[in-house]
Amino acid sequence: MINRRSAGRLFGPPLICVAVALVVCGCSGGGSGSDPVTCTSLSFDRALATPASGDVYLDQAAGTCSTIDIAVLVNNLTGIWSVSFDISYPTGLLSYQSYTLGPLLQKGAPFYAPIVVVKTSGSDVQVTMTRLHPDPPVGATGSESLITLSFARLAAGSASVDFDTGGISDIILDDNGISRPAAFGPGHGGMVVVP
Repeated sequence: MINRRSAGRLFGPPLICVAVALVVCGCSGGGSGSDPVTCTSLSFDRALATPASGDVYLDQAAGTCSTIDIAVLVNNLTGIWSVSFDISYPTGLLSYQSYTLGPLLQKGAPFYAPIVVVKTSGSDVQVTMTRLHPDPPVGATGSESLITLSFARLAAGSASVDFDTGGISDIILDDNGISRPAAFGPGHGGMVVVP
């Protein structure tokens, strides 16, 4: 037979242990304040579905919650020695940060490192890059990266990022200064989405 005194001895210690455990654990039941914060990465959807030979186009290289890297790619083109172009981007949504030279102009272990000049002008990023003599021109087999441009998030929204044909001349030259059959547009950019 269980009386009050024997019930206290049977159930008392386990109930005390449960009560102490709840107090020590915080009794919140809904997780701690250190739960990871989730975010949505910036993204870029390219406009050019199937690049043709000679197409120069933009595509996403990487994206985080606060940055987007957009690569400038060349598809199946030989005789590449100098390249110039303007890219128009939404300055209200993005801020240009930096560039990373892609492997295309660095092919064949060049004697001299390629020269790259990048500057901003209004809503454009102007890029000029070249190999130097005695290094020969290079060719893109399939789609190969010339350069990757990094942008930081300023505000939410979506807008076009594309080659600006009204700026400096969008052109690829060989080592004799002869224009190569490269196409920079229209529709060789895409849409950036900044959540």
